[in-house]
Amino acid sequence: MMVGWWKMFENREILVWDLETDSLDTNIAKIKWFGGFSYLTNEYYLLPFKGNEKEIEKIIKNHKIHIGFNLKEFDNPILQNNFNDKDIFNYKVIIDLLEISAPKTNKDYGFYRKNRLAQMGIKLKSFSLRNIVKELKLDDIGKGDIDYNIFKKDEWSIEEIEEIKKYLKQDIDLTKKLFEWFHKEFEPLMKFLPQKDQDNFFYIKSSLSSLAYSIICNKAGLNVEYGEKTSGGESYAGGHHIESRWDIKKGNIIEIDFTSAYPHAMMMGNLYSFVKDDEEGWNGDGYYLNLQGKYNAKEQGKIELAIKDIFLERLKAKQMKDKEKSLSYKIIINSLYGCSANPIFKSIYNRKTASDCTTIVRIWMKKLAKILENNGYVCLYGFTDSIFILVPPIHTKEKLMDCVNEFLKEAISHMPFPMDTFKMEIEEEIKMIWFIAKNCYLFVTQKNEVKYKSTLFNTNTPLAVMKLFDGYMKPIIIEKLDVSFTKDELKQQLLSIIEKEPELAAQEYKVTDKSDYKLETSIQYQISEAYGPGRHFLIPNKKLIGVGLQKHSKKKRGLRYCSIDEFKNNNLNVNDIDLSHLLSHLKPFFERSVKNEKNYEQKTL
Repeated sequence: MMVGWWKMFENREILVWDLETDSLDTNIAKIKWFGGFSYLTNEYYLLPFKGNEKEIEKIIKNHKIHIGFNLKEFDNPILQNNFNDKDIFNYKVIIDLLEISAPKTNKDYGFYRKNRLAQMGIKLKSFSLRNIVKELKLDDIGKGDIDYNIFKKDEWSIEEIEEIKKYLKQDIDLTKKLFEWFHKEFEPLMKFLPQKDQDNFFYIKSSLSSLAYSIICNKAGLNVEYGEKTSGGESYAGGHHIESRWDIKKGNIIEIDFTSAYPHAMMMGNLYSFVKDDEEGWNGDGYYLNLQGKYNAKEQGKIELAIKDIFLERLKAKQMKDKEKSLSYKIIINSLYGCSANPIFKSIYNRKTASDCTTIVRIWMKKLAKILENNGYVCLYGFTDSIFILVPPIHTKEKLMDCVNEFLKEAISHMPFPMDTFKMEIEEEIKMIWFIAKNCYLFVTQKNEVKYKSTLFNTNTPLAVMKLFDGYMKPIIIEKLDVSFTKDELKQQLLSIIEKEPELAAQEYKVTDKSDYKLETSIQYQISEAYGPGRHFLIPNKKLIGVGLQKHSKKKRGLRYCSIDEFKNNNLNVNDIDLSHLLSHLKPFFERSVKNEKNYEQKTL
């Protein structure tokens, strides 16, 4: 339990609650148990629904703020149906922690999601409450398990009642802890919001772009107005890409990043403060060519000053090593570029602002690359605000940064509102890098760490592949500074791993009720029909055990997908597992063509 949070919510009409039902179908599900915790009364409510309907209804109505996990898609509609009251949540503030945490869209349900965890740099494979709390290290006990058939009953023994209450309380506690964690992470932003938005927890329940928009409007004295969502519109160039001229490069390689490139372009260029074409203003000073707008060069605008205030607050937080403040401020500042390009955010929307912002940063990247090449360095690769530099033996990283800093002085001198906070910093020191595709690469640091972009491996990569990579491939890559592996070599290593742990070969499937799928032949329908709605780990096998309609042919052997229990009960072994899914994640390694650097066609920056 987080210490000290009680005072923030004491005596407030806040209710954390959850339901246990006899079905996952919201249209027919009956409530069997209600669990809740009230910050208003500092009490837990663990009640069977039957016989306690009036008390539960009173609890719901006596609280303005309702907090839960998957409330909007599951608990709310079921409670409305069971009370036959579609208006029971009118004028309530609903904080759905699944909606806040998970990716923006869910293909099964189509509900809008806020994706906050990913935007905070927290990447999860599963968005169950249990897994989120585990990965955030918020609880040592966990949610616990229970046989859900217990909720098919209408009466329970004393022992069963105690088991249900324990399970419900743990569920409520996890939800409560996750809510308090979100509050802690984003509490520094409360002071930038109007009191009403603070009271309604807008800093938690909104999307980050909406939060950034509201904060900037409030600080700049603008109305928070929303426009219509439109498709298409005039396009403009995004971030600059310096394409790699080599497949693999070894040597003294330095990655350097611009500090908050887009926010600095907006602040220093005053990109929200337009002047008319016939008025005096800044249009690039002959250094930044092809800007679409002309901007006030005499007085910095309210929006730009608001961004600057938050940016400087973030710098203070970084110096004080206050991670919560630093991260929350960073997220807001970095969300503004997207708001500027989106007509929904009416008060700050202008495509010229967004376009000129990317144009300025593209020019920084191009000019820096050219200056460094002219000074004897080699620009290996660049993407948006990051660039990889090969430092030849006659130079040092200190000389490199001297050259970079001279460029920064030049770039700043042509801006109407220069800031000495505009810098470049060393992000990584590298001795080998492999460029796989656009914004996809792997490298070995000078400290013998292997790092890579999430476009190579990510949270969806099977555990067997990650075990192979971490245990077998990494040491070889570090020793040889090379990434060449044969398919047979990797296949044999995979077989040795899954022979001991066949469950590592399983593929994850998330399915809803089979009625949600139009085609009975779809794999999702079959999985739902055979194993029920939920999350399933199924092993692709060549013995036709489990679900799947792929048939045998002369060229291709048919596949089925079976549960781990089916795999064991049918005495299947490692040779019965189809490895194609696992090997597909390793394709870049065994399909890499070895390029001769002398004969490899040089590409221009």
